[in-house]
Amino acid sequence: MKRILLSTILPLLAIMAIQAQVYLCGAVNNWDITKTLEFARNDNGLYFLKVNFASGEEFKISTVKTESDNVSEAWAEFDKGVLGLNGDAVLNKWLTLTAGYAPNIKAPAKGEYTLYVDLSTNKLFFSDGETGPEPDKPWSGTLPVLFINTNDNLPVDSKEVYRKGTYYLDPMGVEGIEAIGSVAEPLTLQIKGRGNYTWTGFDKKPYRLKLDEKAPLMGMKKSKHFAILAHADDNLGHLRNEAGFALSRKLGLPWTPASKPLEVVLNGDYIGLYWLTETIRVDKDRVNVVEQKDLATTDVDGGWLVEIDNYDSDPHVTVTAADGYNIWFTYKSPEELSSEQESYLESQMTAINTAVDKGDFKSLSELVDIDCLARYYMVQQLMQDRESFHGSCYLNRQRGESNKWMFGPVWDFGNAFMDGTGTDPVFIGQANFYQVWIPGIYKMDGFVKAVTTVWAGQTGKLCNDVISELKPIAESIVDAAKADAARWPQYAQTDIMAKYDRLSTYLANSCQWAEDEWKSGSVTDMTLEHNGAVRYFNLQGIELQSPVAGDVVVRLQGSHADKIIYNE
Repeated sequence: MKRILLSTILPLLAIMAIQAQVYLCGAVNNWDITKTLEFARNDNGLYFLKVNFASGEEFKISTVKTESDNVSEAWAEFDKGVLGLNGDAVLNKWLTLTAGYAPNIKAPAKGEYTLYVDLSTNKLFFSDGETGPEPDKPWSGTLPVLFINTNDNLPVDSKEVYRKGTYYLDPMGVEGIEAIGSVAEPLTLQIKGRGNYTWTGFDKKPYRLKLDEKAPLMGMKKSKHFAILAHADDNLGHLRNEAGFALSRKLGLPWTPASKPLEVVLNGDYIGLYWLTETIRVDKDRVNVVEQKDLATTDVDGGWLVEIDNYDSDPHVTVTAADGYNIWFTYKSPEELSSEQESYLESQMTAINTAVDKGDFKSLSELVDIDCLARYYMVQQLMQDRESFHGSCYLNRQRGESNKWMFGPVWDFGNAFMDGTGTDPVFIGQANFYQVWIPGIYKMDGFVKAVTTVWAGQTGKLCNDVISELKPIAESIVDAAKADAARWPQYAQTDIMAKYDRLSTYLANSCQWAEDEWKSGSVTDMTLEHNGAVRYFNLQGIELQSPVAGDVVVRLQGSHADKIIYNE
């Protein structure tokens, strides 16, 4: 007599393959739960069992073996790992299994078949032949695959609440990548959503990972903290972030997140091509500043990790610019502020804001590391990132009175090269979003000098190096992008190398603009025609020895310009 499923079935725990095995109970063994049949495993990682359904077609499978001789207890254990079939069974076709699905599975017909189960994709196959099926793998097999399963198979539907679960990384034969965990011995983690518009605006979601134990995922430095970024908003071959990160490294910013492509399976569902990325946090291997305690009342000058944010919902202090714009500074570390910490942070941001509003380069340079800011700005300009200095713009400060605020690390180039040509002129002041401080800072000669000094060591090399570095990355994701397109046709990119060529052209055009704008050397003399007469000016320190009445536009370093008004 067949056994009816318990009405309160615990959803799948063992789909995470804690015991890495599959068991069957049904008409074939007279529904004797104390004598379940065990699947074997072949070289393809598929579990298989030959079953004669002559005595009845219904059965149940589970990833949990029963240990008790007590029937009720044995069924309770078995049902913890039950896998159901959501639909009718057919022969010689991969069928999707669902954790905890209540009805018994029914074979296509009476007869003898070999059952195959693929735990990595939650699939079942009824074979009536001697040869088993090939694994039904939706991923490309050309990149490592990260398998994540949440406890109870619960969906990851929150940015605030972590889901507990397990994971393992299969290198898929990719050279230089180490396996982390396995289907038989997965490791534990927590996972939640991340991002703002990328979380709410796309079906393909980004996630934040918190491993229970540090691990060197994809060859990165050991950590518990990573993100898997979906890049559903990147129509340039998933390469915008990679280009921005490469520029940051080559321009010598203190730390740039590592990022590598992989494919992801979440709760048995292939969710496509992702980028495993180091998250921005205070850490000796990331933002290397003192980790200031929450609610501290002393030593509140550092370390700090702060973001110029464009969301009023995050915990922040507010400073108002001269034009009335409220600048939100979200504090990432420390996470909770005492009144002393809040006062310090607000006073520092106010002082920087005042220096910018007044055009006071001397005061600005006493508060902010100008060389670091110049390099950070150059990355944003070369990527023509129209959202830069608006959101996802980080600053950090080491403890100590002599230390200054450092811009960086870079993050999020989703709005780079939005003009579609790569020939955008100075994006400062022309962006789609309000840009904090940088339009005013770019009018300061001391800052322009810092930019041109850095550029003098990069001319003709920087962008070519980045373009060359991106090519093997693009080549490595060609097949994975096709698998991703099959999973997410609304974001399909199957022409990765064409997108790489387009991005390369944009970057080359941008660097040519920079060469014209930031060319090395300094202008010391210029002749201008004013009111029909030629006048000679010495531009050392922007002091004109022979002032004239009216408006004179003085052009420095290519197209950079200051308007200076002199009256007789």
